[in-house]
Amino acid sequence: MRRFTGAVAALALLASAAARAAEPPEGRVYASRAGIARVPVPDAGTGAHWRVQDEAGRPVRDWAPADADGAVRVPRGGWFRLLRRDAAGGGERAVGGRFAAGVIVVVTGQSQADSLFRADAPSVGAFPAGPADPPAPPVASLLGECGGAAPLCGADGAAWSAPGDALGARVLLAELARRFGPVPLALANGAWGGAGVAELADPDAPAGRRLRRVAASAGPASAVLVLAHGTTDALRGTPPDRYQEGLARVVVALRTAGAEDGSAPPPVLLAPLPPLAGPTRLLGSGRLAAWLLPVEGAPAWTLRAGIAWREPLPEPTRNAAEAIRAAQERAADALGLLPGGDTARVAPGLDGVHWAPEAVRDAARRAAAALAGVLQPP
Repeated sequence: MRRFTGAVAALALLASAAARAAEPPEGRVYASRAGIARVPVPDAGTGAHWRVQDEAGRPVRDWAPADADGAVRVPRGGWFRLLRRDAAGGGERAVGGRFAAGVIVVVTGQSQADSLFRADAPSVGAFPAGPADPPAPPVASLLGECGGAAPLCGADGAAWSAPGDALGARVLLAELARRFGPVPLALANGAWGGAGVAELADPDAPAGRRLRRVAASAGPASAVLVLAHGTTDALRGTPPDRYQEGLARVVVALRTAGAEDGSAPPPVLLAPLPPLAGPTRLLGSGRLAAWLLPVEGAPAWTLRAGIAWREPLPEPTRNAAEAIRAAQERAADALGLLPGGDTARVAPGLDGVHWAPEAVRDAARRAAAALAGVLQPP
């Protein structure tokens, strides 16, 4: 009897979790296509009626049953609330959290991409936004993996949150808002620092799991941005044919996750491997350079005095980087990838790999311009 009771309780919990999974999570942005977003609703086949209203209580979709596919359609905008009542008009209640309809971009890559979403690791290019940086748009969110730890962690292991102070995400959102106007925006973090293409392509590797989990939670996305990928593979010397094969698997996973509801797959943009350089030394020490030199790079006077210098990039690494860039060009042609911003012009910081704050801003602006050229929402 105890086992039976436990099994019934477990089934009830699973059913409850499934119902919550269909409710709009707090802060979710649904991708709108042609100005309309599809929002799934729970228990749509029970005869319930649904209403969507803005924060002032005005209806943007008045009471009616869900569409035949178990969803409601809403125009671009937000924040919105979903209300439910039974077919007879009783039992009215709010369902889920605030949500919006607009543009959502899944970002993947290595540390340069992952650091867009962080403000706590200057050594890998993750900086807080400064007073001169633009604020995040009023209706904007970030989506990231949470593994059940965050208070708002969903059943899919991902959570939506406010943009916060991460420099890269703030600038990218602000630049998109400048180009798109008052459109709800969201970025989803499907990146993993130090992940070569093999790890991203492997659904059983931590990087590959995060990529697929976040892409599925965000889906259908408006677009996918593979940002500045290839650094780890250049440093490891990944053969270019293996890199191209792995990138193809990553793109298939992203397109599949973005089209699970039967919609068209999102466009995938590729921002290529950025320049690499040797590390900067101060009095022969890289650690001393990291402690004492500004993150933007060694001042000119230290270079003239010969107390600081940048070591040359080893020839094998330089050759591997060129091979990876060539593989990315071939992959873009073969897979129909679109340009994701000219990161080949974004210079590295002190360690020769990661970006300084102004380079983060530069990369985010270039990515925003590329995304706006592809999406161009009215």
